[in-house]
Amino acid sequence: MLTSRFAAKALARRALFSNAAIGGVRGMASTEAYDHYGKHVFTGSVADAYLKKHGASGAILKDPSWTKNHADVVAAAVLDWAIDNGANTYCHWFQPMASSGVRHGLTGQVQNMMMKFDRETNEVQFDFKGKDLTKGETDGSSYPNGGLRGTHCAGGYLAVDTSSPIFLRGDTIFVPSAFVSYYGNALDEKTPLLRANAALNKQGHRLLKHLGLDTESKGGLITNIGLEQEIFLIPREEYYRRPDLQMAGRTIIGKNAPRGQEMCDHYMAPLSSATSALACMQEIQEECWKLGIPLKTRHREVAPNQFEFAPLFGSNTTQIDQNVMVMQIIEEVAPRHGLAALLQ
Repeated sequence: MLTSRFAAKALARRALFSNAAIGGVRGMASTEAYDHYGKHVFTGSVADAYLKKHGASGAILKDPSWTKNHADVVAAAVLDWAIDNGANTYCHWFQPMASSGVRHGLTGQVQNMMMKFDRETNEVQFDFKGKDLTKGETDGSSYPNGGLRGTHCAGGYLAVDTSSPIFLRGDTIFVPSAFVSYYGNALDEKTPLLRANAALNKQGHRLLKHLGLDTESKGGLITNIGLEQEIFLIPREEYYRRPDLQMAGRTIIGKNAPRGQEMCDHYMAPLSSATSALACMQEIQEECWKLGIPLKTRHREVAPNQFEFAPLFGSNTTQIDQNVMVMQIIEEVAPRHGLAALLQ
């Protein structure tokens, strides 16, 4: 079962460690084999390097006003980053209201090429400006929205969420976004969260000011969370024999297991290579590390075939975006190892 692309990469990494140790090249604490961490997320040193080519720095991304004052600069840097990584497409990536459990990845997106086409000369040029990055428009009429069915009010409007970093996967740049109607009604799961964060920051600042604490000068109140992701990894041939697992993602038909959690023999037990579950979890972590998702912890959970991932904590908007992507990666990686993933 260890014939996947990830397994080959893992063996190469092991050989790197082994050869370096023998040749005395690598220091004992070297993280050279993990230099790809965060290379596909436009933040930190990655963003700083590309923004400096355009006379700016990564510091401008910390101020949400970049969408008004530096949008073209950021867009130019993102385009350079995209081209260097083989990407030619972008999308505003949002989380439609009530999407949980009914769509792959739980997200919405319309992917557009970062190009323009000259009809007269038949030439193609890259084209990606600040206005393309910061906002977008699409059809909002078919989402749960209180009946916005009239053509003149069916539009859905997208605005970049500056609290969550832009990232890259495959040939596509993903721009985390909020999704609202013309009159500002939320059509997604993120907009209410952003509004709640703003209200908490405003009222929290008022309260803490009376206690002698100045939060405004330190960037305001930041809401952190740490999301765990539990999954069941089921042999795919068995999954196709179970319509309840395919349709509902859980057991609906059949009888209860002969015992419950009496022995806890699966909980935190060693992750064995006897099945493909461990190789699957390793590849999931590898995919997430490229996106700067610190999926640090993995272990068996209580029920048979149940497992868990846990990242380091972070701001709630970033954590939720990352967790949504983790779930999509899990669903995509599992079949490569002959498994089906049931998300919890």
